[in-house]
Amino acid sequence: MSIDQLLAAVDEVLEQGEALLTGLSDAQYAQGATGGSIGAHYRHSLEHFKILFEAVKDSHVDYDRRERDPQLQTERLAALKTTRDFREAARFLSTLSPERPLEVRSRISHAAPLSYAVPSTLGREIMYAVSHAIHHHALIGMICGLGKIAVPADFGIAPATIAHRQQHTSTRRFA
Repeated sequence: MSIDQLLAAVDEVLEQGEALLTGLSDAQYAQGATGGSIGAHYRHSLEHFKILFEAVKDSHVDYDRRERDPQLQTERLAALKTTRDFREAARFLSTLSPERPLEVRSRISHAAPLSYAVPSTLGREIMYAVSHAIHHHALIGMICGLGKIAVPADFGIAPATIAHRQQHTSTRRFA
């Protein structure tokens, strides 16, 4: 997979987030629900992209050192600006190799207070950030569904699921 394909996926998921944010009110974005607010889930996924972009300078990723910025969680327009900034920032990664090595650090156990480090690549971590955002978009979609709030088409649905549904639908028509 080329860096351009990976960055197109980043842009796609951030564009979905931008579409969501432009369709919400400030109150809807910040309002809490069981399992968190729309803003909390959206902030969480944005912070993973921020860590990824910072890794380009540092050659390591530490998913535990997220800032947990309350402004991104409660202020829809701040999240929208950050989303747009990240869409622009992603373009600057196009000169890098997806094979560029990174060290990824994270706590993986509640019982052990240690962080572990493993080797990875820029391409793998871009894939993770996109997949992670889609996962949180799905949770946001559930919160929106409970609140009768419309979300963009295919929001929070994995690309493989969309492809499976399309293939399954086309198979039924011709069977």
